[in-house]
Amino acid sequence: MRVRRRAQLFSLVSACTVLAATGCAAGGPSASGAALDQASCDKITSGAAAGAGASPKRPGGDGRSLHVQQASLRTGLPKTAASGKTINFVGGAYTGTTEAYWKDLAGKFEAANPGYKVNIRIIDWNNIDQQVSTMIQTKQYPDVLNQNKFSGWAANGLLQPIDSLVSPEVGNDFIPSFKENSFYKGSQYGLPLIASTRALFYNKDIFAKAGIDKPPATWAELVAAAQKIKAAGYTGYGLPLGGEENQGEWSLWMWSNGGDWKSNDQWSVSSDRNVESLNFLSCLANVYQVTQPNPGQTNRTDGVFRPFANGQTGMIMGASFAPSLFKQWNSTVDYGIAPIPVNKGTKPFTLGVQDYLVSFKNPGNTEAVSKFLNFFYQTDNYVRFLTSQGFLPTTKTASAALKDEPDFAPYLDLLPIAKFYPSTDPGFPKAQGTLEAQLGTALTPGADTKSVLDQVQTAATQGNGG
Repeated sequence: MRVRRRAQLFSLVSACTVLAATGCAAGGPSASGAALDQASCDKITSGAAAGAGASPKRPGGDGRSLHVQQASLRTGLPKTAASGKTINFVGGAYTGTTEAYWKDLAGKFEAANPGYKVNIRIIDWNNIDQQVSTMIQTKQYPDVLNQNKFSGWAANGLLQPIDSLVSPEVGNDFIPSFKENSFYKGSQYGLPLIASTRALFYNKDIFAKAGIDKPPATWAELVAAAQKIKAAGYTGYGLPLGGEENQGEWSLWMWSNGGDWKSNDQWSVSSDRNVESLNFLSCLANVYQVTQPNPGQTNRTDGVFRPFANGQTGMIMGASFAPSLFKQWNSTVDYGIAPIPVNKGTKPFTLGVQDYLVSFKNPGNTEAVSKFLNFFYQTDNYVRFLTSQGFLPTTKTASAALKDEPDFAPYLDLLPIAKFYPSTDPGFPKAQGTLEAQLGTALTPGADTKSVLDQVQTAATQGNGG
C-alpha cells in the first residue's frame, strides 16, 4: 500500500522466482514447523458450525478508489504550515469524486466566510500513510487530516482536543459507539467521519454454474464452494493480503475463528487461535489453491473488487461501499450478500470501520479549523458527503436523514453487531503498519506464520505513534 513496501514486494517476487521449480503455490509450514497439507488444512476447519441468520438486502455505496494520481514523496503542502485564516486539509481518496466533493465544499465555505482559504490535498490510500508520515517528520502538519487512526498522534501531543473545535450541537450528535471509539485517555481527539461494514459477496451466476445452492456459512463450506467455483473455471475466493487495508481482511478471518487483536486489554495478535487463522489463509492460497495468484501481493480495490465486478471471482469479503465502485466500473455482475462465514461456532459479526477527522496543533489555526469543521458537519453538507462517497453516517441526524434510503438502511441494521479495530490504543498504528507491510509474506512458501504475527505483536506492544 505504501512506498516503503516496494522492497518487500520485490523480495516476495524474488522468493517466488527462486521457488518456481517447486511451485509458489506449494504448502508452507505451520507455526510448529509441520508443512501445511490437505489433512492439516482440513483439520483447521473441522470445528466449523452453522453460521448466522438471514442475509442483508443488497446495498449500494462507494469505496476507496485507486483512480487518483499516485502521490510523490513530497507532502504537497506549503513549506510552512498555514495558520490564521488558511486551512490545509489532507484526506484519502475514497472514490473518484472525493477530491471534487472537498473542493466544492471548500468553495462553499470560503463563500460563506470571506477571507478564509482552504487548501485541499487528496491522496491515494496506497500512499497516504507514507505521505502523512513525511509531513509529521518534517513538522508540516496538516490543519485537518482525514485518516483511519488518531491515538498515536494524540499520545505524542500533536492533536487538538475535539471539544475546542466543534459546537456542542455537533459534539452531541455523534452516535455513542462511534464517539466512544474516538477518545484517548479521557479526551476526544477524533471526529467520527464515516463508517462501513463488511459481508460476504458472492456471484450468483457463478454459483449457479458451479452447482452451489446457497452461500457458505462456515469455513468448511467456503472451501467446498471455492473448490467447485475453481472447477467451473473461475477464482474461488478473492484474497487481498497486499498493503491496501489488509487489516480489514485479516480482522474478518481472525474474528470469524474466535480470535482478536487484544484479550483482557493485552495484545494477543500472535495467539494460537490467530496463528491458526493465518494458516487457514495459507491453506486457501497454497493447499486448496482457490484464490487468485499471489494473494500476498494483491491489493483490495483493483486486485479483488474489480475482478469480482468483472465476473471473474466467485466470492470476496465485500464492503458497504463496494457496490458504488461496481457502478463506476459499469459492472453487470449479479451478486448476493451473506453473513461472514465463521469457524468453531463463532457468533455472527461484521467489521465496523471508522475513519476520522483530526486537527494538528498548528499555531493560530484553532478558530479557522473550528469554523470549517462545524460547516462540514451541517446535516446537508455531511449527508452530501455520505451519499457521494457511499459510507454510513456517524451522526444521529444523518442517520435519521438516510434511514429510508435503500442503499443505506440494510447496513445501518448491521452496526449493532459490528466489531472495531483497537484504534484507541496508541500501539495500534504501529501494529497496523507492520501488519500491512508483513502480512502478505505469511503466504510465501516456507514462511513461519507465527513469526509474522510475532512481529505485529511486538510492534503493538512497543508502538506509540502513527
